[in-house]
Amino acid sequence: MGLLQGAGIRIVTPSSRLAMPEISIGLYPDVGASWFLARLPGKLGLFLGLTGAPINARDAIDLGLADRFFGEHQQEGLIEELLQLNWQEQTDLQLNSLLKAEQHRAYAELPEAQWLPRRQVIDALLDVADPAAAWRALEGLRQHNDPLLADAGQRLQEGCPLTAHLVWEQIRRARHLSLAQVFQMEYSMSLNCCRHPEFSEGVRARLLDKDNHPRWHWPDVAQVPAAVVEAHFVKVWEGRHPLADLT
Repeated sequence: MGLLQGAGIRIVTPSSRLAMPEISIGLYPDVGASWFLARLPGKLGLFLGLTGAPINARDAIDLGLADRFFGEHQQEGLIEELLQLNWQEQTDLQLNSLLKAEQHRAYAELPEAQWLPRRQVIDALLDVADPAAAWRALEGLRQHNDPLLADAGQRLQEGCPLTAHLVWEQIRRARHLSLAQVFQMEYSMSLNCCRHPEFSEGVRARLLDKDNHPRWHWPDVAQVPAAVVEAHFVKVWEGRHPLADLT
């Protein structure tokens, strides 16, 4: 999802599933996710970061994480129409008219929204003071009669407790940062994740050995030391920030 947010025109389809599931491998929602998760309505950004729950095309459009919706069958036709445009005159107007017309044809295929209709429940659950309380609240969803919420609770429960702390802190900080400052912060976080054991263990369990049983160094969210969390935001180089020239 992070790379998509940097695109000039973000397109989704009926089968699109977008997520930031880094909690499953002991990393954190990166590639600028601190920026856009912190700016979603209510507690939805925190919820998506903590659970790694996927959003569909309607969610992406409604939350401002995608610009256009097309049907799966429209790709080849759209490419042909793009080739017919006069790219020398009024390019933006022509392109917008084309994309608007194509989206109108596909709108009946747009799936139902998943998360905005559940925002009230999510906001209430995450109206808590710290990551441990947020974890307990979401973990309790595993027995919920709403399958989407139950799945989100299960995803969190299988995730990395340290990552929950990082998600909480990165979103808290990002609300007051520029986009350039967010990337600078995430640069530090990425380097520090490589220096701590959770990320390598998550990669081992999910991607290499694929036993899906990571042995987290801190398996209890309440036992993650505050100093360890803070250490992920500290620079590990001398002199100027490598991304100091970002504006």
